[in-house]
Formats: sequence, C-alpha cells, structure tokens
Amino acid sequence: MYNALYIEDSMKQKKPRIYTVTMAKLLMDWRTSQGISRYEVTKSTGMNINTAKRLEEGEGGVTFEAGFRYFVYAESHKSKPNLMRKFREAMAFYQSEQEQANMVIAQQKQRRLENLRSDFERRKIENTTRQSVQMEMSEKLISLTTKHDAKTKELETELQEARDQIAAMQK
Repeated sequence: MYNALYIEDSMKQKKPRIYTVTMAKLLMDWRTSQGISRYEVTKSTGMNINTAKRLEEGEGGVTFEAGFRYFVYAESHKSKPNLMRKFREAMAFYQSEQEQANMVIAQQKQRRLENLRSDFERRKIENTTRQSVQMEMSEKLISLTTKHDAKTKELETELQEARDQIAAMQK
C-alpha cells in the first residue's frame, strides 16, 4: 500500500522518497513548535506511537493512510500551519531522483551526527560531574582522615598521660 512512498536503490534497500521525508520533517517541526506531544498526535489520529516516530524520522514502514491522517490532523489544527504551501516550496528545490536520494542520505547522516554530538555532550557533562563529585568526596575523605588522625593522636596522648599518672600513683 505504501510502495509509492519509497524508492529502491542499487542495493535493493528501500529508502523513503524525498517528498515523504520532506513532509515528515515539516510535520515533526510543526508538532514540536506547537509543543504537541507525539502521544497527543497518535491519540487524535488513531495511529501507533511507533508509527508516528518512524514517520517523523523518515524510517519508512508507514502506510499512506497513517501519514495522511497525521497531515490532516496538522492542517486542521488551530495553528493553521499551511504545511502544503511549505511542502510545495520545499519541493521546488529538488530536481532529480538522485538528488532526492542524496538529500535523504544527508538528512539521515545529519540526524546521526546530531545524536552523536548530543551523546558526546551528555557524556562530557556526566564525566565532568563525576570528576567533580569524586574530587569533592576525596577532599572530604582526606579532611575526615586528617581529623581522625589528629583525634587519634590526641586520645593516644591523653591515654599515655593517664597511664603515666596511674604509674606515678602506684609508686
């Protein structure tokens, strides 16, 4: 049913057509700009949340009907996004199937790079936080150890003085 939405490359892998990816990006950009959750879209359109995710991310495996319901939901929203005009404007820039396929690949690579950058930044923050906490804990441990050693020496001194007094009394 959704074969019209995909082209096959030389490796026999199905790739979303550029117009499918373009519409999916427009829908996702509209949804996020309006602060609408994917759950709200799926609840209103009757589609599965994983289907909406695959559609928005251009992964494929989405029926024409599901994509169309999402589009109708967006177009009938009070924000009046006029996605069809934006879609026509975006499509005016694409000229050949090869350019379209290259655009899909570039968008997928860009998404992967953004995810990698995001993961790198998250790990960097986690490592910085971890190092900061380790440094703080190390300083506290050193402080407590120093205090403990000082208190131990003080108690040993008092104990020795008490022993000396006891020995002096016994003489």
